[in-house]
Amino acid sequence: MIEIKEVSKIYDLKNRKVVAVDNVSLSINNGDIFGIIGYSGAGKSTLVRMINQLETQDKGKILINGHELNKLSPKQLRQLRTKIGMIFQHFNLLWSRTVSENIELALQIAGIKDKHKRQQRVKELVDLVGLTGRENAYPSELSGGQKQRVAIAGILAMSPSIIILDEATSMLDPKGKKEINNLVHQLNKDK
Repeated sequence: MIEIKEVSKIYDLKNRKVVAVDNVSLSINNGDIFGIIGYSGAGKSTLVRMINQLETQDKGKILINGHELNKLSPKQLRQLRTKIGMIFQHFNLLWSRTVSENIELALQIAGIKDKHKRQQRVKELVDLVGLTGRENAYPSELSGGQKQRVAIAGILAMSPSIIILDEATSMLDPKGKKEINNLVHQLNKDK
C-alpha cells in the first residue's frame, strides 16, 4: 500500500517560489491502478518521483507498506527501490543493444548471474509483453509502443511490487497508448 499524507514540494527559483505539489493526500491499495492527471507543469511527475524518493517532499509523509520513506537509511531506501519499477516516457533503452539484450541487462542489474536463467527469463518476458519475433531488433527498428514494451519487460525483470509509469504513453499514437494500457491492465490482473 502507498500512503501519501499531506505532501508538499516547493522549488526555490532565483526570484520566486514554485509550489509543485500542494498538500496532497491519497492512498493506493495493492492491486490498484491509479492515474494522476492534470495540466502540463501541474506537478504530476514531481508527485510520482516522490513515491520512490527521486524527489523528496518538503512537508508530509510518504509510506510504502507502513515504512515512512524519509526515515529510511540510504541502504534501506536502496533496498526498497529494488521493488519499485519506474518507467519514463523516453523508454531508457540502450540503442546499441537488441530487445533481448536490453532485457537481459535489466536481469543482470537485478543480480541474476546465471546466463542460462537470464536467457530463459528474457524469452518469458518477451512473450509476456507481446514482442515474440522482435527479440533481435534494435530500438531504432521498433515502434514507440514496442519500445515501451521493452522498457516494461526490463522493469518486470526486476519483479517489482510497484510499477510507476511517468507519462509512459504520452509519446505514443492512440493505438500504441491503447496497447500499453491494455498490457498494464493485463499484467495487473495476472499478478
